[in-house]
Amino acid sequence: MAGINAGCLDREVTIEELVTEGDSGYPTETWETLEEVVFMSKEDMRGSERFRAAQLSAGYDTKWELQWRDDMDPDLVDVPKTRRLSYKGRIYDITTAVEMGRQEGIQLFTIASSAV
Repeated sequence: MAGINAGCLDREVTIEELVTEGDSGYPTETWETLEEVVFMSKEDMRGSERFRAAQLSAGYDTKWELQWRDDMDPDLVDVPKTRRLSYKGRIYDITTAVEMGRQEGIQLFTIASSAV
């Protein structure tokens, strides 16, 4: 498998990490910035609109590719549970993380939704 074409990594994306805090004895979950700017490629996979729970929402799947990062290794980190992406003010929840080649890069499959 060929490496990632660096010219395709043209989107500035923020990686956020789930942090669980429990100072008061009651755990709370918050998202903190893990990396402010990571260059990735973006490909919208499909679009759909659906009516759910009295709200019209538009949801779609997006594939992101980035250079290899040890802190995003799908074999060591539960990426879908502990990471998410932020791009242009929209949050993308990671559903799947896949290693490309032999640590050449990582593909992230995400879902984003917004109220219409």
